[in-house]
Amino acid sequence: MPPFIRTSLFASLLASVLTCQAQTQPLVLDRALSVIPARQQSDQQVQLLQRTRQAVQMAEVALRKPAGRAQVSLQPMFSSQEGSWPFEPFVNNGLFRAIAGYQSHHPQAVVISGGSITLAQLAEALHDPKVLRRHKDGYLLSYPLMITANGGLILEGTSLYLYNFSGTALINQGLLSLNQSRLEGWTGDKTSATDRAYRPFVVSWAGSSTQILDSTLSRLGYNANLSRGLSTGLSTQQAPSTPPASVLIRNSHFTELSSGVELQHAQALIEHSTFDQQQQYAIDLNNSQAQVRDNSIRGVENNSGIRVRGQTRALIQGNLILTTAKAGIEVSEQAGALLLTGNRIGDSKGNGIQLRNLTGKGGVLVIEDNLISNSQGSAIDASEVQALAILDNRISASPEYAISLRNALPLPGELALTGNRLGAIGKAVVRVEGIDNVVLGHNQYQGKPLLQNLLIGDLMPVQSVLLDATVRQGCIVQVRRTPGAGQPAALACGNSAL
Repeated sequence: MPPFIRTSLFASLLASVLTCQAQTQPLVLDRALSVIPARQQSDQQVQLLQRTRQAVQMAEVALRKPAGRAQVSLQPMFSSQEGSWPFEPFVNNGLFRAIAGYQSHHPQAVVISGGSITLAQLAEALHDPKVLRRHKDGYLLSYPLMITANGGLILEGTSLYLYNFSGTALINQGLLSLNQSRLEGWTGDKTSATDRAYRPFVVSWAGSSTQILDSTLSRLGYNANLSRGLSTGLSTQQAPSTPPASVLIRNSHFTELSSGVELQHAQALIEHSTFDQQQQYAIDLNNSQAQVRDNSIRGVENNSGIRVRGQTRALIQGNLILTTAKAGIEVSEQAGALLLTGNRIGDSKGNGIQLRNLTGKGGVLVIEDNLISNSQGSAIDASEVQALAILDNRISASPEYAISLRNALPLPGELALTGNRLGAIGKAVVRVEGIDNVVLGHNQYQGKPLLQNLLIGDLMPVQSVLLDATVRQGCIVQVRRTPGAGQPAALACGNSAL
């Protein structure tokens, strides 16, 4: 494999560029080039990273444990009346149909209120094996369970199995805490008795607290709203000012869920945890604030490893993301500070990182110091993106592009592309179309002399000047959209270090 570009290889690569340009039709030159002093660019990059890190900082996730011993009762579930909103969204999602297959009377739920209770205490209070009974190394729950805003369910060193065929679900408005415990959907020997898919799930409403420490969640969720695994949400019956759901997940394992963690209107810390054999997404963030750090995601059957949407502010750092059906990380119609740093992304069936429709004001997106390899699409693929910094990444082994940014119409904003190592790419290494300002420098390209363009799109007409300045001379160059700019002259970068 050829080494990364050094001056000794520059002549052959520049010859390749000139040959490719000679074979194409003349292009309209609307780009003006100028040298940015290296110190200025370095200071700006440091400031950008500092601002972004500050913007994605998050206060410690606050969890509250209701004091005193909780009261436990069985209460009827109505689909539409005062107080029924926590389970109303699931009326048409198969919950009540599954309940009807197990309960012979009007649907009932276990309700925990007025304090906290352990699983053993809950079984003692209910004293009904049809609802909750001993099973394996813990207990089997066969009724829906609702934790009210002043209630809490505490699992410590035990297992709670949720029966698949009885409409079991955990609906949390207060505190759900698992520590060294297991929460698992359980089928037994019975096959499905309904024509509609259903598996037990956990939903925590805005204002609630959920804590998962050193625990395992397994075989939960099906592909329906708020029912895909562990979900949070803001009900239409809750005031918009309701505090976000608090979620703390640490040192835990999620396996065989529809989506591992699906967060809306939440404040979450997810760290040092593993996600494998997910169906839709491992982690799905929407209108939330989150830090997702040092997790392992392996195997997502239908979509991406991590998805970010809406008014979401997040730090996604140090994660290993392998073997996803779509992208490793997908960001779509998102506004707010987002820092993707130190992640390792590989074997994506789509793009390594996919960005779509990020044109909101006030947001900042930085992709820094990631390793992206063996994506079947492009390593970083963006469209309709207004501002983006791609800094100090290592990208290799993609059959499409290392970096592709395409806007249908030119957008004001800046693409900063510095310090990256880009190689073993099937098409052109970098494609840029439709952004007003591009800053390049200190990138290393591994190309195929005489066979491959390194820079195409808006940069193709000026790529020979750009490569001479940024590779041979080692300077930082700003490329601005300037209609009628004319043929760019060679750049002298001798003083650019000042």
